[in-house]
Amino acid sequence: MKDKALEEIKRGGEAEKILSNEVYQEAFNKVRNHIVDAMQNSPLSDDVTHNRLVIALQTLTQIEKALTDIMQTGKMAQIQVQDPR
Repeated sequence: MKDKALEEIKRGGEAEKILSNEVYQEAFNKVRNHIVDAMQNSPLSDDVTHNRLVIALQTLTQIEKALTDIMQTGKMAQIQVQDPR
């Protein structure tokens, strides 16, 4: 059990490094802004493009959520290791 917690702590730290990395943040925001701009500039009649852009935005959001979840799991594991009640 402790090995699993230590692995979660390690992975959580790695995820936190990624999320706080300025280059990652810049790239993430650039891609998100590009998708949003494309959505705003696509004709209302272009359902195919709109749907693809929505999927792209949802996927981007899911990637960030997955990293955040890994980071939070690591933080929780750290708390459990420090105070194993």
